[in-house]
Amino acid sequence: MTTPTNWPNPERPGVPLFPERDGWHVLQVLPTALIDEPPQLGFWKADDKGWMEDGVVFHPAQMAESPILYHGPVLTPTQIAEMLAGERGRCAKAIEEQDINTNESLHFITTRIAEVIRNLGDAP
Repeated sequence: MTTPTNWPNPERPGVPLFPERDGWHVLQVLPTALIDEPPQLGFWKADDKGWMEDGVVFHPAQMAESPILYHGPVLTPTQIAEMLAGERGRCAKAIEEQDINTNESLHFITTRIAEVIRNLGDAP
């Protein structure tokens, strides 16, 4: 994230990660010498393509113009488990793709490591 206010896509300021689904996100008024507010939750309404607060929808352009720092989405335990499972799969695949040009018995090592990674539980 490279923008001064940390929006995920610099070409779409004011739009959060996962804009296709409703969800809570952590936002913060940019700290200054006079203001240092803690982060707060903001709700993104996918159907309205905007931020909902007290029944009012604020569109991305309005958010982009305000001094709001975007921290990221609030993920559910299920979403975190899905992300961990996906990462384990990518790690296992990367290990399986390693070419060991030595003794055939060493090939067992990469196969076993990939199997262990895939069988890891949901705990981080």
